Amino acid sequence: MSRQRGYESLDHGSAVRVKRAPGGLTPVRAATYHRLQSRTDSRYAMPKGGAAMTSLIRGLSVVLAALLLLSGVTTPAGAQKPKVRVWLLRTYVPDANHALEDSIKRWATAKGVDPVIEYFTFDDIETKYVAAIETNALPDVGQLQTIGPARYRGMGKLTDLTDLANELVRANGPMLESALPVVRAPDGRYHAVPFNYITDMQFVRTDVFRKAGVKVPTTWEEVREASRVIKAKGVMEYPLGQSWNRSADGYGVFQALLYSHGGGWADEQGNYTSIMNDTWRAVVRWASEIYLKDKTVPPDAMSWTGFGNNEAFLTGKVAFTFNGPSIYYVLEKENRPILKDTLMAVKPAGPAGRNHDVLLLSWTVFTTSKQPELARDLIRFVMSSDEAKKYMHASWGQMVPAFERLRADPYWQKNESYRAVLEAPKYARTPGWPGPLTAAAAEVVATNVLTDLCARVIVDGWDIERALEEADKRIRDIYANVPAR
Repeated sequence: MSRQRGYESLDHGSAVRVKRAPGGLTPVRAATYHRLQSRTDSRYAMPKGGAAMTSLIRGLSVVLAALLLLSGVTTPAGAQKPKVRVWLLRTYVPDANHALEDSIKRWATAKGVDPVIEYFTFDDIETKYVAAIETNALPDVGQLQTIGPARYRGMGKLTDLTDLANELVRANGPMLESALPVVRAPDGRYHAVPFNYITDMQFVRTDVFRKAGVKVPTTWEEVREASRVIKAKGVMEYPLGQSWNRSADGYGVFQALLYSHGGGWADEQGNYTSIMNDTWRAVVRWASEIYLKDKTVPPDAMSWTGFGNNEAFLTGKVAFTFNGPSIYYVLEKENRPILKDTLMAVKPAGPAGRNHDVLLLSWTVFTTSKQPELARDLIRFVMSSDEAKKYMHASWGQMVPAFERLRADPYWQKNESYRAVLEAPKYARTPGWPGPLTAAAAEVVATNVLTDLCARVIVDGWDIERALEEADKRIRDIYANVPAR
């Protein structure tokens, strides 16, 4: 019998296509294989003395089987480890990514599992999951962003993890109040469990602010005024690095601005309410006039990806932006000179108080998983106190725990900036606030209604009223077609 790549020859060169698998070759074209096996022409006819030949073949088969067993060769099924597919967010902190991968691989080694780790980014998280749903290619375990549990629970794709959530509370203390609307369904069940917050902070170049004679802003109006003064005094041409792009840097900051002004698109029961009101007009005016009137934002900011404002701040192009602590990570890790002049602070307050947006990463197990118990066990392991702390310390302040005992770690008392990062989730508000985070509210964010609204005014030149009318119709249509409970 001769072997060629991808083929196994049968007699006079007749062949079937095979896939190579651990421990052997697996036929793919079964119909062709059976057709070849059933051939009865003279080439495959039993020779004379068939009974003797049959006995000889059987004897040789027994010997061959014994030799294979002694040599340790196993069948493909016996040789294969169970696979667990895991989807993770590739954060801007490589140390954190490596630490989580290491934790997963150590669990896999102990359990005899083959982990298949894939990544998504801040920019493609929702498109990747939707594509996987459409092609029936969801992983076993996945990290979800804030809107994920409500969105995919509404599609019937998430398993019930209530028992696991209760285990983690017993191990790590109560969940922070702002995490509950994200991971707990209105019926009190959990289809996801918290991993960590990535808190969106004010990043301030204190040396630039001092030079212009302005203080660190505590309100949204002070953000705008400080930027105007810095520009007017010639300290920096474009001090404010805010893009209303299709990433968390866009829709997250817009929600914080909106909620701090008392605005929303749903009532306390989660029902749609019109956005055609003066609160929304004031918010869109603030968001657009920093570009069109104040001209304090870099002209190319609307085309930035999720990393655009990071780069602008790190290269000294802007003196103020909203971002997760990954900027601070680069400054600390590389010991850059501007570290001493960089401050992280909680987001500004508005007429309705201080209301942060929230980016809470959570873990879930999908209903299509072939290894649901292993998937749960993996989550249990990485969220154990020891593993969670290892990851937290490797995140350089980027990942804020949602469980109270983990939040009590002295790590967060490092400096004023770290303490602000720890404090920020207390002000977090979920999409659809003041109502619950529903599948409909999640869809408003996922389909970019909020940032498209800003782009209509800034990029397309629409007036605010026309842009609001379009956004209002989109939200109304979503609530008419997607569950709001």
